[in-house]
Amino acid sequence: MKSLGTLLFVLAAFAGVVLVARGQEAHPAAEQKLFSASDSAIQHPVALSPEVLRVLLASQTAKETFAVLNDSQKANPAQLFQAGEVHLSSPDQVDLVVIGLGPMKGADADWFWIVSSARKNPQVILFGGGDSLEVLDTKTKNYKDIRIAWSSSFETETTTYHFDGSVYQVRKADNVKIN
Repeated sequence: MKSLGTLLFVLAAFAGVVLVARGQEAHPAAEQKLFSASDSAIQHPVALSPEVLRVLLASQTAKETFAVLNDSQKANPAQLFQAGEVHLSSPDQVDLVVIGLGPMKGADADWFWIVSSARKNPQVILFGGGDSLEVLDTKTKNYKDIRIAWSSSFETETTTYHFDGSVYQVRKADNVKIN
């Protein structure tokens, strides 16, 4: 009888440990949806692979900017960007929101690139400038819609992009004058 009581105690203790461990399982943090270079840009930055860096530098704006950089800036082009992972179409496809840093941004706006399939055949599918980029919950052609906003003391411009099957296209642009 004593061994049966000991066995039941051990089983109950084991079950308690399992229940506590299950309750403490790591739950993934909510994916970042709003990106802005002025607000700690990327909450969980990721390193850029050589393939992603190559497609970024091949984009027209980055190519033109890179051409006028000094040798020390060109020596480490990864320092010109900060990236965060997002999932625009499915949880198993890693996409990136990339923000230009230092000389890789505009005089009055940050530059944003969306890179799809970052781990396999990366492609720039959106480039835009503004104060912030937001990944929306709505989708077009199975990709989340994107909104980029820019403001000055005189106006606010908001552009919403929808995926057309290969790249993002402007769907709606609003410009509000501030009095």
